[in-house]
Amino acid sequence: MTRSEIHRRIYIVLVLLLGGCMVTSVFATNLLWVLLGANWLLEGRWREKWQMFKDSRLLQAFLTLYLLFIVGLLWTTNLHHGLSVLQDKLPLVVVPLVMLTSRPLTGHTRNTILGAYAITVTVVSVIGLVRLLTIPDLPYRNAVPYISHIRFALNCCMVVFLAFAAVLGKGGHYPKAVRLLAALVAAWMLCFLVLLRSYTGIAVLTVTSLALLLFRYRNWRLMVLWVAVVGTLATMTVLEARNYYRLVPLATEPLRATTDGGRPYYHANDGMVENGNYINNYICTEELRSEWNRRSSIDYDDTIDGGIMIKYTLVRYLNALGLTKDSAGVAALTDEQVHAIEHNQANPVYSSHNPLRKMVYTTLFEVECHRYTQAVKGFTMLQRLALWRGTAEVIKENRWIGVGTGDADDELHAMLESMQSPMAGTTMRCHNQYLLLLESFGIVGFALLAFFFLRALRRKADSTSPRRAVRLSSLMLAWLLTVLISFLTEDTLDTLAGILFCTYFLAFRDPEAE
Repeated sequence: MTRSEIHRRIYIVLVLLLGGCMVTSVFATNLLWVLLGANWLLEGRWREKWQMFKDSRLLQAFLTLYLLFIVGLLWTTNLHHGLSVLQDKLPLVVVPLVMLTSRPLTGHTRNTILGAYAITVTVVSVIGLVRLLTIPDLPYRNAVPYISHIRFALNCCMVVFLAFAAVLGKGGHYPKAVRLLAALVAAWMLCFLVLLRSYTGIAVLTVTSLALLLFRYRNWRLMVLWVAVVGTLATMTVLEARNYYRLVPLATEPLRATTDGGRPYYHANDGMVENGNYINNYICTEELRSEWNRRSSIDYDDTIDGGIMIKYTLVRYLNALGLTKDSAGVAALTDEQVHAIEHNQANPVYSSHNPLRKMVYTTLFEVECHRYTQAVKGFTMLQRLALWRGTAEVIKENRWIGVGTGDADDELHAMLESMQSPMAGTTMRCHNQYLLLLESFGIVGFALLAFFFLRALRRKADSTSPRRAVRLSSLMLAWLLTVLISFLTEDTLDTLAGILFCTYFLAFRDPEAE
């Protein structure tokens, strides 16, 4: 066995391990990309690698991206953070350099590694389900213990697209049992994305699967199935929204002035609805305090998880049940419901086994809160909108070359303070990779990146064929769309899991697209 063959086998083993570890272990993932780089250096083949570098426009695009982070240090004021960013972004240059100057993985090796990756993601999703079912009050964001739920959702989407390839692609030589299993895994992943309440994952899955069915597989029976599934989910969402706003008898009856005990009610009449009731009507604070303190060891005016005052959680829970917010309402609660309120469950729907209903009700409550109180904090999409507004203002003031590699967070938080934004004082980033790149490197840097990456999607012209678009394989098209859509709502390149997701599948690129 030659030295080159030994290093090739090591490369294959490292890629295999990296596919599993990037959704299970940050430490192992860091170790593996370093080992990939070390194996690449020891392998040699410098002349061949240099030629592959000159021929790979995609590799040149990734190196341009990293060079921008280096050049951005010249006008940054927070040099310490800028150097930290460079360190964190090292996999963004090392992994593409190794993958794109190594021969693509094909045939049985490719299928084995991708199969192992799909199995790992599926097993981790099952672990997440078990945790949700067995750990009381576990936040859905913590369902998967090894990786953020947002990054994991992207991996779930890729498993669905791999299942598509097994069922529909040219690899139709798979046994029927394997194709059936792949279809079941795809269906499970869709269900798990709903369990995770991953709006990004569901959007990626919807748009990318449609693109694959239209432009790659062209299977009209499955197009009908796609329309049926999406239509069913949309219909169910609309029905749940109607249920949320359908007023119950307590909300439609004439407002009573006093409780059964003769104490006055407070009615805000602000129109803020949850579960068909007006949240801020039928409130008697005096009775709520005395009856709650009798039922619970947590004082009515104390705070619970996340700094939320329990009295607000209590009011919402009673409202969701259609009860008045007084001693009679609290007395009607079961011990299990009291326990749920003590653990920050503001709506019994959040404890139900209908994940779609939980998604819809959570989103609509965010909308109601913002409409009537302008509240933003703690609400996923509303927080992003506020952060995007702040980032857009920073971009306007630094439109040409941006604020540099290390100042993006500092400038955003300063702008939020000056705008008196509800997100002022937080440490959150802008949650949009496109905006973050514009903020950091301005129009000039962003245009340069766009040029190099779009250039990578065009074949070089030669004497026999004109310049034309690269025809991506189904896997690479799915990966590319997943990455680009995730950039709309996430800083995908700002975590190790995100960087690895954006570079790992380069090992499986189509040789004809080189």
